[in-house]
Amino acid sequence: MTNKLTYKITSYIEKNSDIKNTDDLEKINYSLQAIFNELFKTAILLLLFLILGRVSYFLFSVMILFSIRIFSGGYHCNTTIKCLLCSTLLFLGTCLIAPILPKINISIYYIAGLLSIFIVALKSPYPNKKRPIKNKKRRCTLKIISTFFTIFWVSILLFYIRDTSYLNCGFITIILQVMQLIQMRKE
Repeated sequence: MTNKLTYKITSYIEKNSDIKNTDDLEKINYSLQAIFNELFKTAILLLLFLILGRVSYFLFSVMILFSIRIFSGGYHCNTTIKCLLCSTLLFLGTCLIAPILPKINISIYYIAGLLSIFIVALKSPYPNKKRPIKNKKRRCTLKIISTFFTIFWVSILLFYIRDTSYLNCGFITIILQVMQLIQMRKE
């Protein structure tokens, strides 16, 4: 459904603009597909977590995940439905399970935070096959930004979040993103 819509929009752009390059049109179509698929997935997830009464954890987790993942990359599913299922599992973990876990020793949070920063700095960015990163400067910029956001969120979690539920939600979100980067490098 979204593919037909994005194709129509891309065709409209081709007919009504100066863009005629096939590569540019494919990039536009891919970008439109990504935007529409993310909007669809986010709307479904938001509705699910509204029903579950966990929307505040969901929004907190999304804020952390998106700010790191956009720049660090990660696992990408082949279809929108698979992506929705994987995202649902991830957010069920961060929004249902993590908040009910007990607070652990603060040194464990510090170690997890430092390891996460180190792994993001070392392994990111991990590009999508459809959107490879060929420019060395861009790769370096993405690495710096993803590391910055990881440092930012670890600092917020360690020094400003007092509620154990949100602390665990945030750390599990970061850890799951970092695990994707580790797993991705093995492929």
